[in-house]
Amino acid sequence: MTVRLVLQRDISELNSRYRVFDDKGELRYIVTGKRNPSGESMSIRNTDGEALCRIRGLGFSALSVYSISSGGESIRLNIAVGSGRAAVRFRGISFFVRGDIPSGSYSFLDADTAVVCEVGRDFAKGQTCMEIFQKEREIFCVAAVVCISSLSVGQAPVLQLT
Repeated sequence: MTVRLVLQRDISELNSRYRVFDDKGELRYIVTGKRNPSGESMSIRNTDGEALCRIRGLGFSALSVYSISSGGESIRLNIAVGSGRAAVRFRGISFFVRGDIPSGSYSFLDADTAVVCEVGRDFAKGQTCMEIFQKEREIFCVAAVVCISSLSVGQAPVLQLT
């Protein structure tokens, strides 16, 4: 079963970051977070306020490292920006990235190269659209898209680090 979600930037409250809606326009997730001297901390919550996923991020000038945990499982997402390129590496989950992250058009693939999630940017509406093909990886897909959307990587093509 395919899940279609839309990520929209939200700055209506102090620690609000994003809101995630389903294809019917119903609110599905709320992303909150705050920055601190050592990085940033974000949480993906359902509409009841229950924390489903925690994201911890450390950002340096050319490298951002995110630790994403949910349901007793955790992954690490490294995004390196420099020399006109953005390079992405997942650890703890067999995801690979194909596409152009700065333009907002990319996909996550699993180890068998099956598409797990397709991402597209709707610049006119200021939102990011996700089509998730593996329901069991939904929260990790949303979290990875939140991390990538939180970065400003300019107009650099993405490389998959191996």
